[in-house]
Amino acid sequence: MKRIVICIVCLSVVFCLAMVSSCGKESSADSGNQNDGVIAGDNENANDGGENDETGKTEKEEKIIYDVPEMDCEGYTFNVVVREGYLGLHWITVDMFAAEQNADPINDAVYIRNRILEDKFNIDIAEIRKDDVLPFIQKIIQSGSDDFDVAYPTMYGAATLIQKGQILDLYGVPYLSFDKPWWDKTANDSMTVGHKLYGAAGNITTTTNDATWCIMFNKDLYKDYNLDDPYQQVTDGKWTLDVFHENCRAVTKDLNGDGVLTPEDQWGAVNQHECAYALFAASGQKIIEKDKDDLPALALNNDRTVSVLNKVIDFLSDGNAQIKADDYTGKYADIWKEVNIDTFNEGRALYYISPIESVKRMRDMEANFGILPLPKYDETQEQYYNAFQYGNATVMCVPVTASDLERTGAILEAWAAESVNTLTKAYYEINLKSKYSRDDESADMLDLIFSTRVIDQGIFFNWSGMLDFFTGFSQKKSVEFASKYEKDEPKWIKAIEKTIAAIEENNH
Repeated sequence: MKRIVICIVCLSVVFCLAMVSSCGKESSADSGNQNDGVIAGDNENANDGGENDETGKTEKEEKIIYDVPEMDCEGYTFNVVVREGYLGLHWITVDMFAAEQNADPINDAVYIRNRILEDKFNIDIAEIRKDDVLPFIQKIIQSGSDDFDVAYPTMYGAATLIQKGQILDLYGVPYLSFDKPWWDKTANDSMTVGHKLYGAAGNITTTTNDATWCIMFNKDLYKDYNLDDPYQQVTDGKWTLDVFHENCRAVTKDLNGDGVLTPEDQWGAVNQHECAYALFAASGQKIIEKDKDDLPALALNNDRTVSVLNKVIDFLSDGNAQIKADDYTGKYADIWKEVNIDTFNEGRALYYISPIESVKRMRDMEANFGILPLPKYDETQEQYYNAFQYGNATVMCVPVTASDLERTGAILEAWAAESVNTLTKAYYEINLKSKYSRDDESADMLDLIFSTRVIDQGIFFNWSGMLDFFTGFSQKKSVEFASKYEKDEPKWIKAIEKTIAAIEENNH
């Protein structure tokens, strides 16, 4: 009966998926394409500036081939721990479970994928939703219970679980093949410590994509102020922080004439203090580089870091160019919506620096908008870089209490692979590129953004408040790098060494 249901379900959405089938490649396990599987098995050169076809487009679709054994799990309930989100609006998990179809592309793709998995393994998929998954995960693991099989904490949460020895090295889980295109090789390689991987990204979830920083821009304001074509600037390598800042100053305007700039006026950019790190990362500078043993080492203390920070903070401290939502904490019920989202949505901001998750909230925006990568530091920079919002990006983690790793590994490998045809196509080709984007250029920019993402372990682990190092400069509106670094370096080194020692001791 399950096979009959799956056939009926698939037929009901095949027309929708077929409309974009030429844009999404279902990658074969033998394709050899290993990077950025999070967007459906992309090119090998994930950091080439987006010159290759990051979406893996082909005229003829290929069949997904993955290597897991036939397995009858006898009706086992496979439990997944996910985030509930907050305020009923932000970061609600929608990519793991769907009880029924409702004509929403993501929901229906998830429903189809899960029915395929349930039929293949004779399992029932269930989710456990929590407002804050980290304490729940830790409580269950500490009790020794195997109440869940896999969890999707934020990157920050995963870092805590790694250091506590509460999740497994995924390289030791049977059947997980991280060289396959449905896993994000670039992201996963950057998260390893001592050649061990504890949290994985790939086609299996969309929240890693949603938590990628981008810049939305108001095309109507661009026209009104006769600003240069930003898409051409990106293509020419001239989309820089200086250009971005100059445009912001040109557009900021006191609409009501009261002499005071407030969220109700017109702004060059709406953003938040965390953008200090995102714009820093866009320069290609790193807090942490890994040594020959794949262990983290500080790489922040150099002249280019200071130059980049000065330019970033010069922008973020310019009250005639931008406004930060978190400066209005307590003055609005939801600062992210009322200061950032609404200001841009109502056509009163030229730019919105935001995770891609906010793009979906602009569907009803009357003004035309486009999507851009984060700007380069300067034109001499060889390529664009785009960062994650680590407090919202999630990764797949398997608890040390998992009772049957053969079962868990087989199901998760199949889950990631089956997501290429279903979840990824619905998310990337139907929603982002067709439903939410307003032009073909934005679709190209999304390809570039996803192909140039970087993960810095300094923010992933956030050792002794490394993110605060950047947001602190934004809040103080000045850069006193030498004194601040001298103060923070010893505690950073100590925290890094403690993490390495914990991993070696746990040896999971």
